Order: sequence, then structure tokens, then C-alpha cells
Amino acid sequence: MIGKVGKKGEIYVPKKVRERVNLNPGDEVLVEVKGRELIIKKKENIVDVLMDEAIAKVSVDEMRSIREKVRKLLEI
Repeated sequence: MIGKVGKKGEIYVPKKVRERVNLNPGDEVLVEVKGRELIIKKKENIVDVLMDEAIAKVSVDEMRSIREKVRKLLEI
């Protein structure tokens, strides 16, 4: 698929690509250069992580315990 570069250096990603990776206005991307290749990856945010398929089963009590530990770490 082909994108374009605007006059000010903006990179335009085709709509089908944006939809496929759920890239929305305001999302941050990671940009990497490898040789002559430009690699653009969507930076995951908390919503992306929460929407991923679960990798473990956790009880409500375990989640409460984890939440309390995080609150203490963040001093909330």
C-alpha cells in the first residue's frame, strides 16, 4: 500500500492501514529507521492493552490486591 508525504513532512497513512491497526487522530506512533526503511508502529495505550485478549485468568480479589499495590506505588 502507498502513503504520501505532505509539504511539511506529514506522513499520510492509507485509511485501510489506519483501520487495520486502529490508528486514530491523536494517537502516538513510534518511528524507527533501519537502513533505508522507515518503520512506524502504533504506540499502545492503556485502552489498547485492556482490549487485547486476556492472557491469564485473575479473580476479583486478586485484581483488588493488584490495584492497591499500584495505588501505593503511584501514591494515589
